[in-house]
Amino acid sequence: MKINNRQLFWMIMMMEIGINLLISMTATILYAKQDAWISYILAGFMGLIITYVAAKLSSRYPRQTLMEYSVTILGKWGGKLIVIPFILQWFWVISLILRDEFLFIRLSVLYKTPAWIVIGTMLGVVLYTVYHGGIEAIGRVSELWGPILMIILALTFALTANNLNWPMLLPVYADTGPGPIMNGALAPVSLLGESVLLMMLFPFVENAGKGTRKALLLGVAFSSVMLLFGVLWVLMTFGPAISGRLQFPFFEMVKLVYLMEFIQNMDIFVMAVWLVCIFVKLSIYMFITSYGLAQWTGKTGSWKKISLIVAAVSFILTMLVITLNPPAGLLLKGVWIRYVLPVNMIGIPLFLWLVSAVKETSHTDNRR
Repeated sequence: MKINNRQLFWMIMMMEIGINLLISMTATILYAKQDAWISYILAGFMGLIITYVAAKLSSRYPRQTLMEYSVTILGKWGGKLIVIPFILQWFWVISLILRDEFLFIRLSVLYKTPAWIVIGTMLGVVLYTVYHGGIEAIGRVSELWGPILMIILALTFALTANNLNWPMLLPVYADTGPGPIMNGALAPVSLLGESVLLMMLFPFVENAGKGTRKALLLGVAFSSVMLLFGVLWVLMTFGPAISGRLQFPFFEMVKLVYLMEFIQNMDIFVMAVWLVCIFVKLSIYMFITSYGLAQWTGKTGSWKKISLIVAAVSFILTMLVITLNPPAGLLLKGVWIRYVLPVNMIGIPLFLWLVSAVKETSHTDNRR
C-alpha cells in the first residue's frame, strides 16, 4: 500500500476543512466575536508548528509508524504505553464524527430517518473502502475529490460575495483582547492539529522525505486559508451575534446563494462534497486505528480482520453518544481541547522527538 505526496496533500486538505467548517466556527465566534478571523490566523500558525514537529519526528523513522518508532525510542513497554492515548482518541474521534454527521443530515434532509441507518450506511461504505482498498483507495478518492471541493468552495465564496457587509468586522480587537482571541483559537487549532495522524501514514508515502513534509505543511496552510475565508464570510454575512447562535453557520450562509433567479440551493452541492470530506476523514481514522491496533498487539498481518472489530465498536460507541447526547461544547472543550490537544498533539510528539534527538546525540558522542 503506497500513496504519493500529492495524494497526502489532498487527504490533509479534505480532512482538515470538512469537520472544521462544520463544528469549530460557532465556538470560535462565541469567544472572539468579530475578531474570530484573528483566532483562525493564530490557529493556522499553531497548526503548522504541530504539523512540523510531528513531521520532523516521523522523518527520523521514515519506514516506521508511530506504533513502531515509539518502541524504538522508549523500549517495548514504554513505547506501547505512550501510544494508548492515541488508540483511545482514534476510537473516540470516529464516534464523534459519526455523531456530527448524523446530526447534520437529520437537521438538513433526513428528518425522521433512524440514527442506526444513517450511521450504519456511512460506516459500511468506510469499512468496505478500508478493507478492500486500504490507504491507497483513500488517497485516490482524496486526489479526485479534493479539487472539486476547492471549486465548490470558490463558487460559494464568489456567489455569496454580494451579501458581505464589511462593517460587521468592526471594531477590530477593541471589544475582545488577547484572552478571548486565544480562547477562540483553541477550537480550530485542536482540529488542525489532527494532522499528527501523519505519524501513522509516513511509511506509506513513496520516497518519504522533504517533499512529504512540504506536502503536509502546504495541506495545513491551504486548509487554514480556506477556513479563514470561511469565518470572514460568515461574520460579514450574519455578524458575530447571529453567527454565534447558529449551529452550522457556514451552511446557513450557503443557503443564501441566490443569483439571477436560477442559481440557488448551492447547499446541496456543499453538503455532497462535505460528506465526501467526512468519508475521507473517517476512512483515514478507520485505517490508522485498525493498522495501529494490529501493530500494537503484534498482529500486523491481521489488520483487515481487526478493522471489522473497529467498525463494530465504533457503531456501538456512536449509538451510545447519540443516546446520551452530551453537549457538543462539553466534548469539544472539556475533553478535546483540555486533554487531546495538549497531550496527544503537542506533548507526546514533542517528548518523543526530544528523546530521539538526545539518544541520537549520545550515540554519536559514544562513537567518537
